[in-house]
Amino acid sequence: MKVRRLQPGDAARVSLIHQAGLATGHASFREVAMTTAEVAGSFSLCLVAESEGVLGYAGVGATSARPVYSGVGEVSVYVAPEAAGRGVGRALLTRLVSESEEAGWWTLVAQIFPENAGSLALHRACGFEVLGVRRGLGRMGHGPMAGRWRDVVMMERRSAVAGVAEPRV
Repeated sequence: MKVRRLQPGDAARVSLIHQAGLATGHASFREVAMTTAEVAGSFSLCLVAESEGVLGYAGVGATSARPVYSGVGEVSVYVAPEAAGRGVGRALLTRLVSESEEAGWWTLVAQIFPENAGSLALHRACGFEVLGVRRGLGRMGHGPMAGRWRDVVMMERRSAVAGVAEPRV
């Protein structure tokens, strides 16, 4: 398996992987997958894992346009159903953490439904910690939880190398 930067020809496959994740009802409040046109513009940094085709993707995008938060990004990791359990997510997120630090991102955040045990475990394995749970953050519009208010686990990973000008207290 090879992890590399997203290329324009990957957009259709990334959109399909995104749709498969959304279809579970435990990946996002979003109901409709990114279009191929949206894929390239959705992330400041996006990686794909491939082995005879794209198996998954991970990206980071700014959480705010305010300059003070220029190094704070929200991550997104999706793996094709047929590639689940093969280390694709871990390879992607590990590399995303490394490349994001090189690019100056000092804090990565993730918002994950509590039912998504695999994603919670993946993020913990890659150095994210749970900050808390936002109770009833949004009402689900699709999937097995449609109509229900959903909790969201807030996770964060602070870089030990990027954005560290003085010791944190």
